[in-house]
Amino acid sequence: MISIILMMILLGAVTLIFMRTTDTVTTSEARTTVYTNARYALEVMEADVKGTLSFTSGRQRFILDNGQVGTPGNDPTYNNGANDHVGIAADRMIFRTTTTVADTLQTVEIEYCLIPASKCLTAPGGVLPGTNTAAGDPSKKQTIGLNTGAPRPLYTLVRRVRAENPNTGAFDAGPKDKSQVVVQDMELCNYIISFNVEYFANNGLYSNLQPSPCPLADPLGNGTGANDDKNLTPYRIPMIRITLVIVEDTMERQERAVQKTMWIPMG
Repeated sequence: MISIILMMILLGAVTLIFMRTTDTVTTSEARTTVYTNARYALEVMEADVKGTLSFTSGRQRFILDNGQVGTPGNDPTYNNGANDHVGIAADRMIFRTTTTVADTLQTVEIEYCLIPASKCLTAPGGVLPGTNTAAGDPSKKQTIGLNTGAPRPLYTLVRRVRAENPNTGAFDAGPKDKSQVVVQDMELCNYIISFNVEYFANNGLYSNLQPSPCPLADPLGNGTGANDDKNLTPYRIPMIRITLVIVEDTMERQERAVQKTMWIPMG
């Protein structure tokens, strides 16, 4: 009888250890995947930023918008005067660059921004800011829970690419590879709670986008609006610093920040 009881205790202990080990491995794998995607996203972004040097005038369209996360399931808002940065930032970058598109090298216009985790991208098309976000299931507004306060929404970092339309000259066409197949936009990283952009200002310090030196309403940052004279000198930003705050899944776990500084050639 004693031996049977001891055997049951031993089996129970082994089972408990196995369950905890499995949970630890699963959590570690999930965390590793998200971190890898976050680092990959920043590497792709840096490669795009490094291609902003123009072959002709030296000036390129480069837009930075100050964004703030919305309520769960809703898109971020931009340039509304909110002073929210690393904690609940949802900034946006739009710029023209010469970069790799599938198996080609093209001059394209690219947008980096956040979309709600419950939504997805459809076929590329239309001018940027993006117009190809499909609404998801309203009941699946992904959030991370908190011990106190309201849940925070989760987002996906996306990369939209638009090629120049040969008929109009506008950058509103889906880019194509060598086989003339349309290249789809990318969802780079999931489980993001903040995407913050800072620029290196004239005073030698990093500054958040409040206000932005070159918002969508004034891409050249010279106060003359969106339809700038191409001969005007744009606001030049030498480098930017990107901060992604991520979690490994929808469970309430530790947040991690991934940061990268990127030099801009036209700066």
